[in-house]
Amino acid sequence: MKSFFTPKEVAKLVNISYRQIQYWDKTNFIRPSYRRRGKYRLYTFSDLIQLKVARTLRDHDFSIQRLRKTIVSLKDLLPQVAHPLVELTFLIEGDRILVFNGEVLMNSVPGQSYIRFDVKSLREEINTQFPEAMPAAAPAQRMVAIG
Repeated sequence: MKSFFTPKEVAKLVNISYRQIQYWDKTNFIRPSYRRRGKYRLYTFSDLIQLKVARTLRDHDFSIQRLRKTIVSLKDLLPQVAHPLVELTFLIEGDRILVFNGEVLMNSVPGQSYIRFDVKSLREEINTQFPEAMPAAAPAQRMVAIG
């Protein structure tokens, strides 16, 4: 299972421009977890979650200040999560981020606005775009422990 991503791979997965990724890195908004010699950047799955959530919120017309505040909260929250990231669902409502483990079933209530982000869908998208990185017969536990 692929664990590290170049900025070009991130741009394709998250559907944002390479220049946007560079800008977010330069402004310390969302930075890659690893840098190799020559400033070669590598993003982790956790970084991808932040980028994908930022992209989703931007698509929902979040202001820049609100977007930055939400991503800072998410950055603080992710290291505290004891469960595998692929099992998480984020619900973002206003300035709050709610994190759920496992399947989340909700009835949509008219007038109530929240944004739902399933981490599992991001992992499935990665596995689809990078099938060569997946082990042929990997046990489920091993796959969960990485993501």
